Amino acid sequence: MATLKRQKARKEYECSNSSCKKPIKVGDEYYRFSVSRFQPLRILCLACKPRRSQMTGSDFLATLYDIEDSMAGLSVENMEEAQGCIETMISELEELRDETEGRRDNMPEQLQDAPTGEMLQGRVDSVDEMIGELEDIETDIDEELSEDEKEDRKEEILQAIQDVCYNGE
Repeated sequence: MATLKRQKARKEYECSNSSCKKPIKVGDEYYRFSVSRFQPLRILCLACKPRRSQMTGSDFLATLYDIEDSMAGLSVENMEEAQGCIETMISELEELRDETEGRRDNMPEQLQDAPTGEMLQGRVDSVDEMIGELEDIETDIDEELSEDEKEDRKEEILQAIQDVCYNGE
């Protein structure tokens, strides 16, 4: 588990975010963390607060957190865009599910029933639930509705997307 610290710089650093690279001067505050003691220390400026996906050593959780964060930050102008976002998230979740299922299938049979195999199967099942919830979201809007009712319906759809979350371990 990563430990995030906010510190004042005692020497000059450079933000390790590849898109930022902002210099951190002596006396400036910055974030520092490492996912494990075997990985290098990451230093980020205050503008580049680390995402949840950066704070885990699990590829599964990093991918899942990125998908959940994209759902939480979703905003749509029209329903075609909403449907496209749902389809993209479903395909990303299916890819994650298939990858996790493949990892379990590649384990020796006696280990598939061990705690690690059960954890992988639980992850597959939970991702399947997420996919099902996303597929059940109805994005149709009746054209006979007033503009205010259409906006309310868009908000309902957006809220339904954002309410989908991972309920596994």
